[in-house]
Amino acid sequence: MIDFFDANYTDLITNMKIPSTYHTIKSLEYQFFFRSLLQKIDSSIVFTGLPKGFSDDLLHFCLWVRGYVVFFETNRKDLAKFGNNNEGKNVVFQPCFAGGELDFYYEPTKAYVANPHMKYQNEFTLGKEALLLKLTPDCFYRGGVLDIIDFYTRKLAELSKGIDMSIINSKFGFIATASNEAQAATLGAVMDALQAGNPLVIYKDTLNSGDEIIPRKEPFETFVQELKKNYVLTEQLGDFQTILNSFYTEIGLPVAIEKKERIITSEADFASAQSQARISCWVQTLKESLEAINEKFGLQIGVEYARETNNISGGSGTEQDDAGEKS
Repeated sequence: MIDFFDANYTDLITNMKIPSTYHTIKSLEYQFFFRSLLQKIDSSIVFTGLPKGFSDDLLHFCLWVRGYVVFFETNRKDLAKFGNNNEGKNVVFQPCFAGGELDFYYEPTKAYVANPHMKYQNEFTLGKEALLLKLTPDCFYRGGVLDIIDFYTRKLAELSKGIDMSIINSKFGFIATASNEAQAATLGAVMDALQAGNPLVIYKDTLNSGDEIIPRKEPFETFVQELKKNYVLTEQLGDFQTILNSFYTEIGLPVAIEKKERIITSEADFASAQSQARISCWVQTLKESLEAINEKFGLQIGVEYARETNNISGGSGTEQDDAGEKS
């Protein structure tokens, strides 16, 4: 299984970017938002009618990462619990590498499975022994959707750091200097008393003693931060939500339309169509693949856009689950 945060993997991804000296991908913020966006994108598509024994978690994960999986039939009885159709045949899927000699349309003709349980048969001829379930039309060249997740994760991770800095800066408002340690200690005690909620603080005036705490002619030197002028946290939080909304629009999740004084129907329709462009491509590609897979292996797998089923929680439904709902 791929460890997205392994040092070798992150170095490979980072070195593909110019410049490659800023290692955002290794930060805890990046890892947090990567998992968050991956789980959000996992809720955009729902599979129905999966054979009993199928791992819907692995199916989703492989599609998002690799962009495709291979379906094939096996006669091995020890693999029967991992997938079977209504005719009693064992049909399973696996992550694979699609390669071999390219056909007339430059499509791969072989699928290679690297699973220790498949050591005696790990090469399949596509179209005859096996078929591919594809997420995107360009999955052989661009993979799954990790580039989308990485694009938005980097921005969220960097903006998150900026928000943390703004929160700290918003609490930085006053600096005072003292001439000696005694003055510094006294001023520190005064500040502690004020922060504790005391409305009145009285200190000893040592002007006549020659050891002034606060000189009469020139009060202690101060630096005042203009908090209101430099407070950008609100804008950053708005930018944070804008990035999230852009991601939701990219993958087809619901996004609230920005309120305007007047908004016409065509503008609302355009926003809705824009948010469904990529998800429509995914669903259509999956349906085309499943049509051939269902016909060849006697399956009844379907795929739906989560918003169409009013189910934005994602996941998959097995034949057993569907039967339970009908009853």
